Formats: sequence, structure tokens, C-alpha cells
Amino acid sequence: MTGWLTGTPHDRPLKRPPVGLVVCQVRHETEYAASSIERAVSVRDALGWQVPLNEHVVQGISVQVDQHVSVRPNADPLARGWRMQNGAWLVTLQNDHFAIETTEYPGWEEFSAALGRLVKGVQKVISPRVENRVGLRFVNQLSHPDVRSPLDWRHFIGEEIFQEKLYSSVGPSISAAMQVMEIQPSPEQSLVVRHGFQKDESTGRLTYILDNDCSRQGARPFESASIMKTAEDLHISALRAFEKGTTEALRDFYS
Repeated sequence: MTGWLTGTPHDRPLKRPPVGLVVCQVRHETEYAASSIERAVSVRDALGWQVPLNEHVVQGISVQVDQHVSVRPNADPLARGWRMQNGAWLVTLQNDHFAIETTEYPGWEEFSAALGRLVKGVQKVISPRVENRVGLRFVNQLSHPDVRSPLDWRHFIGEEIFQEKLYSSVGPSISAAMQVMEIQPSPEQSLVVRHGFQKDESTGRLTYILDNDCSRQGARPFESASIMKTAEDLHISALRAFEKGTTEALRDFYS
């Protein structure tokens, strides 16, 4: 690995991780067994949850072109799946993918354990044969009491990505700025980093978003062990991006 994402991340535990959302999605070949409520119940049991199942239907559309263009829903659903929510955790099962997410990140060890139970449950009761993509996304919502203007973020955002010239040239009138970078940490991986600040109009607080979206694409046999290994690798890339995108002072604030 060369370039921006070099070095081994410290994986320093933060007492107050600034993660607003973390989600892992696994895409596989279409497997209609995922529509079965009985199999969805079995996946829920594998998670160890006792929560209701909610049907989730993706509606298709039909487009008719004659003298006018008309768009209307199809009578039959395009895809039928399930959602189950356990507090801040949400699991989605669809015919071609499944996902787990939470808005209260408990740390990688606990998140990875829940993901592992989900992957093994899907492999056992839905039995996909092909894994097409694994994606892992961390949306960090950063704040600090010493930040009163965009330029104040220079003390807390990594110098490689901090846009000091932009903020100073535009002046205090700037209320939001976002940048997108796409990086390839390894031949099979992609990392999209979306970062920048936005102003909360109700509070006037400046929140810095550091959104690290990692993925591995390419068809291969569906195996829970390889999926979990990929998730671990993606986590390392996301952690590198977090550490490169923040300063030690900001990480001290959240420790």
C-alpha cells in the first residue's frame, strides 16, 4: 500500500466515538429464499434478537411512451424482503443483499460480532452461492467546542485534507463545503472519502463530516470466513482514513 493510506492504524479506543452511522452491506446473487418469512425468522434467531419482522417491499415501475410519457407502479413488487430493528440496530434482508447498521456505534469488536452472526445466519438459512460486493461505511460527525469558524478546524482535521485556502479566501460567508476523494487502498478495494463541514442553522454549530465508504467488489464463492476477513480489511482502511483525516488533539477530545 502506498500513498495517503500508509502506516498501521493505532485503533485507539474512543470513549465517545463520533460515529453517526456505521453500516455493512453484502451483495450476492439473487436468492428468492430471502423473501421467506420462515427464513427471515431463522436469521433473526441467529442474531439472538426478539423483535418483530417488518416486510419491506421495493416497488417496480412501468414506463409507457406514446403521445405522452406515463410512469406508474407495477402491480407486482420488484423485490420483497424484511427489516428488523433492535434499538439503534437495523438489519435488512433482500433477495440480492443484506445489511446491518447502527447509529450507536459500540466499537468494532461488538459490531463485528453482530455482523458475524448475521453472515453465518444468512449462509445457513438463505444459502447464497456468490458474493458480489462487501461494503463498510463509517459516517463520522465531528464537533469541538473550540470551533467557531471554518478555519478553526485546522487544529482538528488532518492537514492533507483540510481546505485552508478555500476557507480563508471565501471568508466568513461560507456555510458549507464538501470534497470527495476516491482512493484504491489495494487492487480489490475502493475507498470513497467524503469530507467537509456544514452549519446547523438551528444551533449555529459547525459539524465536520468525515464519511469513509470502503468496498470490495468482484464475484467469488459466498463464504462467511472470507466475508469477515474482508470486513476486517475494510475496517483497517476506514480506520486509516479516520486517523489521517483527524489530528491527535481531536482524538484526545473523544477519548
